[in-house]
Amino acid sequence: MSEIKDLYVIEWMGPYDSLDEMYEREGSETCCIYLITGRLAYERTSGIKYVGITKRAVYSRLDDKDHREKQEQIKGKQYWAGRFSVASYNNLDTPQKRRRAESVETLLVRYLTNLPGAKMINDKKRFQDPCNPIVVISRWQKKMTDTQRYYKPSILRKLPDTLMYVDKEFFAGDKLKLTLYTPD
Repeated sequence: MSEIKDLYVIEWMGPYDSLDEMYEREGSETCCIYLITGRLAYERTSGIKYVGITKRAVYSRLDDKDHREKQEQIKGKQYWAGRFSVASYNNLDTPQKRRRAESVETLLVRYLTNLPGAKMINDKKRFQDPCNPIVVISRWQKKMTDTQRYYKPSILRKLPDTLMYVDKEFFAGDKLKLTLYTPD
């Protein structure tokens, strides 16, 4: 079994119904990874439709003309902004930091597009496996505060709380839950 050297914790904030709402969230400018949820015209249920990374603030990237065109086919859009728990990873100004974010994006896109019935609009990284063994743990926060959510929203049910890629295989764990520990 290969050694895992890449472990990331992503703190997801949302859902935001508009980019203006995301702009108002204190701390959202430090986010560098994002999800768009919704449904396509022929779908009955909503789910994750796009995963991306950006050097700029997420709301700025999502407001670009080329990105707005991609989003036109998504109905009932909601946005999720994510930041790495290690603050220095959120700035993608060096090639090494960009590679880290891209490896997380690749893992998420590859995993989500290969689920049965998945309909993602990501064009890139759909058929590309992560280069190295990697683990991503997702934490979910309320959209306007840093308060931890105790339950993941159902629209994100296909994204596991813990996702690992090792030796060309995916491993997923869900339902991280609060347990009370009382020291003796």
